[in-house]
Amino acid sequence: MIGLQRGAVTGLLTVLVGAYAGGVSAADAAPSGAVHRATTTATLQRATQALVDALAPGERAVWEHYTDPSLTYVTEDNEVKSRRQLLDEMKPLPAGSSGWIVVQEFRCTDFGGFAVTTYLMDEHETIEGHELHARYRGSDTWRATAEGWRLVAAQVYAIPQDPPRGEAAGALADYAATYSLSAITRQTIRQDGDHLVTQRPGRTAQLLLPESGDVFFTPGHPRTRRIFLRAPDGRVVGFADRREGTDLVWTREPENDGAR
Repeated sequence: MIGLQRGAVTGLLTVLVGAYAGGVSAADAAPSGAVHRATTTATLQRATQALVDALAPGERAVWEHYTDPSLTYVTEDNEVKSRRQLLDEMKPLPAGSSGWIVVQEFRCTDFGGFAVTTYLMDEHETIEGHELHARYRGSDTWRATAEGWRLVAAQVYAIPQDPPRGEAAGALADYAATYSLSAITRQTIRQDGDHLVTQRPGRTAQLLLPESGDVFFTPGHPRTRRIFLRAPDGRVVGFADRREGTDLVWTREPENDGAR
């Protein structure tokens, strides 16, 4: 045991001396193998948390330290920004607003000269007394340099969430019918108690809950909506299956039309 401890101490001293001589901090230097990968993960997770901690107070210096001059940053709104643009826009939250972000489920793959990370950002924000909560997926690429790890690419994805249940514009029975996309593709919507159920042949049935008016959603699938369409006399005549702003329009089949 003593010999092993001496060997471990000698190895640690070698790493520390090498890091000092090369201008790399001890936190960025690590032994090879699994220990090296674990150290990289811990180092980049701390750096990532430091970066998101700096957003609310607008601490530009933190982002200047950890980011590479060639940084490409893609926002949750699909804006592509350079490091200079990102730094120029970095300001504290306005008066009356506060917030924080917690990095969760951090994963890191270390390739030696670079590393790829992905993680969740759990954001809480207060705006003039109103509480907001959002979650994002971040995916980053880091480059190993003599000064330490530096962020060279980042992409943020806003994770959609189910809306709260609302009230339908009419009785649920008004929406119950068979709808067709074409001569060969149909689905049936029926009432089941206080909600709707949609079913296509060969597929699992899906729950439909009212969001507002004639807009319905399926829990667990917040990227899509079914927006029911009405004729001038108020009858439901079809629905738009909307995803990312693009609609597939389904038509209610007259022979199954039981609308009032």
